[in-house]
Amino acid sequence: MINKKQSYGFSLVELLVAMAVGLIIVSGAFGLHSGTRKTQAINEMQMNMVADARFAIEMIAYDLRHAGMWGGTNKDSLIDCKSTDTACTSTATGDAPPSSVAGDCAVGWYYDLSLPVFATDGSAGNPYAATCIPGSEQYMAGTDLLEIRYADSNVPAALLGGQAYIRSNFINGRIFIGSPAPIIPSYDPNPLTLNHELHAYVYYISDYTDAIGDGIPSLRRVALVNGPQLQNQMLASGVTDLQVQFGEDVNNDQLIDRYVDPDDVTDWASVYAAKVWLLLRSDERQLGVDTAKSFSMAGAPAVTYGGQDDYRYFMVTSVVNLRNLRQL
Repeated sequence: MINKKQSYGFSLVELLVAMAVGLIIVSGAFGLHSGTRKTQAINEMQMNMVADARFAIEMIAYDLRHAGMWGGTNKDSLIDCKSTDTACTSTATGDAPPSSVAGDCAVGWYYDLSLPVFATDGSAGNPYAATCIPGSEQYMAGTDLLEIRYADSNVPAALLGGQAYIRSNFINGRIFIGSPAPIIPSYDPNPLTLNHELHAYVYYISDYTDAIGDGIPSLRRVALVNGPQLQNQMLASGVTDLQVQFGEDVNNDQLIDRYVDPDDVTDWASVYAAKVWLLLRSDERQLGVDTAKSFSMAGAPAVTYGGQDDYRYFMVTSVVNLRNLRQL
């Protein structure tokens, strides 16, 4: 009797079926990984946009909270050598009073303390197109411009040449440039008489970030820097709108009666709070995702963004108490 040896293993059909099943499993795993990676990328983009929004709104809010503080006093009437003091001269120390500089937003703008907070409504356009925010800055029409001035609360370790400062106490003060510091009329040799760096800013929106025509809007500002001179600075990319309203006391009871657009403020000395809105846009389009979302800014009717242009949008807002503007 002949014994036939039985063969073991897979038949060709079974092998083909196993390969097909394996391909399905592998393709499914790759599809899951691709979908997860896409979701992760979208979430990262959203988180980056939120982080940029918080950074930008906190920077503006910080400056607003300090607006109108001139070191030892919040009364600009006590400070000498501001823009309205055209006859200001050096004191016995030989200090240098401030003067107009090339590229200033207006004559004496950076040391004009009369309006520590001011804004121009977007409907009025760019008031500084011929000076500190020229056409090359690509100001975005319809967005507000916010101006803020104050003296830094921190006392510098040393005075820097070309830097604008205010030396002040609770009775009087004086603006000067660089070193040496001036002698102010009252209580100059006093521990409460200190030097403070002067800050002046204009926040605005541009339609580019790194290069003109790159299509990425940004939050920018004109800043007073060492020189003294004004410098245009890019702060955050993707910011496509800036809107501001102000809380105004119209009956002198020290309470805010209404929030209005900049062009509706009747008395800037009676403004005690500010509402700021920033609208941000993702740097890249998100194809295949419904990005349509509606936002209402500064009391205007809600507007839908995204959808057609495939960009994702995010809005952030903040209310800031302008505590230094109350002069009792």
